[in-house]
Amino acid sequence: MNRFHDRADASSRTPSVDRMRGVDRMTGVVARHVTRLAASLALLASLTACGEITTTSESGVLEGVGRLPGYDFWAPVTLPDGVELQLPLPEGGPVGGRVTGNRVLLVGDSILASTARRYGNEMCETLDPLGWQVAVEAEPGRFAEFGTRVLRARIDAVWDVVVIYLGTNYEGNESSVRREFEQMFDITEGVETVVLTTGVFRDAQKTVNATIRSVANRYDHVHVLDWASVAKVKGITGRDKIHLSDMGRSVLAQTIARALDYAPYREPSCLDPKFRDDTGIRSQSTNP
Repeated sequence: MNRFHDRADASSRTPSVDRMRGVDRMTGVVARHVTRLAASLALLASLTACGEITTTSESGVLEGVGRLPGYDFWAPVTLPDGVELQLPLPEGGPVGGRVTGNRVLLVGDSILASTARRYGNEMCETLDPLGWQVAVEAEPGRFAEFGTRVLRARIDAVWDVVVIYLGTNYEGNESSVRREFEQMFDITEGVETVVLTTGVFRDAQKTVNATIRSVANRYDHVHVLDWASVAKVKGITGRDKIHLSDMGRSVLAQTIARALDYAPYREPSCLDPKFRDDTGIRSQSTNP
C-alpha cells in the first residue's frame, strides 16, 4: 500500500463503471472551467471599471500586478509605483495538475510563519479560493533541521504537496544544510515538493540557494521556486531586508498560490498546526 494514497484496484472496475466515471469527471472539468471563467470575467470587469489595469507588451502580465495561478485566476498585488513583477513558477510548472488531492503542508521559519493564521493569515486566505487544505508548520528562528523534524512528525498525515521555505537561518556549514535538505527530500519522496530559494540579504544566502538547487536536482519529485528573484523587489521586505512587509507576505502567499494552481477539487480548509512555538520571535533580529 502506498503510504501517501490508498488507491482502489483498477482491475475490479467494469467497463461501464469506467465510462460513467469518465463522464462524471468530464462534467466536473467543464463545470470548473465555466466557474473559473465567470469569476475571472467578473474580477477583470471590476478592476477595469476602477481603472486599475494597465497591460504591458507581455501577454498575461500587468504593471504592478502578478498573474496567478494558471490562466484564468487573477489576484492583484499592490506594488510600489513603477515596479513590474511576474511571479515565478516552480521548475516543471504548477503542481496542482499533477496531484489527486488537495492537502498541502508548508514548512518554514518566521518568514513563512508570518503568513500563518496566528499572524496575518495570508496563506490560508490566498489558497482557500483555490481549494487547498492548508497546514502551515512554521516557527521563528528555525534552521534547516526544523524541516526534517516537522516532516518526520507530520508526513504520515497524508499530503499531496509539501512546500518548504528554510535556509534563511544558516550557520555557515554547507555540508550540514545539504544533509538536512537531502533528508527532507528523502522523507517527501512520493509527494510533489516545492522548495523555495531564500532572499539574498547577505552573500551566504547564495551558498544556501546553490545548495538547495544542487540537492533538488537529484530528486524528480522536488521543484525549485525562485523566491530570491521576488524578494529583491523593493518593498517586499522590511528595514532589515530579511522579514516580509505587509505587501511581502501577500506576495509570498500569491507566489505559492501560483506554484500550486487550483487543487483537483474544492474542499478548502485552514488546518491547525502542530508546531507553533513562537518564543524565537524575540530574537528575530538575528534569527528569522
